[in-house]
Amino acid sequence: MKKFVLAGSAAIIALAAAAAAQPGYYFSGLAGLSLMPDLGLKNTAGKTTIGFDDGYAYGGALGYDMGNGFRLEIDTVHQMSQLKSVGGVSAAGHLYSTSLMANATYDLPSYFSLTPYIGAGAGAQNIGGSVAGYTGNVWRPAYQVEAGLRDEIAPNLDLTTEYRFSQAEAAKFDGIADTANQHFSDHLLSVGFTHHFAPGGM
Repeated sequence: MKKFVLAGSAAIIALAAAAAAQPGYYFSGLAGLSLMPDLGLKNTAGKTTIGFDDGYAYGGALGYDMGNGFRLEIDTVHQMSQLKSVGGVSAAGHLYSTSLMANATYDLPSYFSLTPYIGAGAGAQNIGGSVAGYTGNVWRPAYQVEAGLRDEIAPNLDLTTEYRFSQAEAAKFDGIADTANQHFSDHLLSVGFTHHFAPGGM
């Protein structure tokens, strides 16, 4: 009996490994909620805290699954949030970003039909908006980290849910009398999909 259980377990592991080892290209999309923290705006008068309402985000990626748990991709995400306050006082305005990142993810051991994964990337974010009388639109170096769950809902199609944190160097915004450095970071909660191209399909 013990030999039978061991043999069955080995067969299941071998089948799982064979299913996972399918290298190829894929594309993915996501949409979700942008939870931007309070950020700093620094000008010649000092530093002011900027508060934001919950915003939205959407994006996509094109990548290559190496078949061993590693995936390499180029991804982009656009995020938009409205201002809630400047220095604790209600205010109007907005802040947005569009990222372009080289990203790597790794699939962790699966549980039931769910596969957890982690990832990180680096690149640039185009940060723009209108904040406390300052406006700007500039590309800045940035990075991101992520963690999520993947569920294969159909052949070559996965459903994903993900948390992602991104941060960029401060962006210089112009005002009437001086300039200000607008800090940027964001927490993103999203759902999405990944479509795997059939071998030889791209």
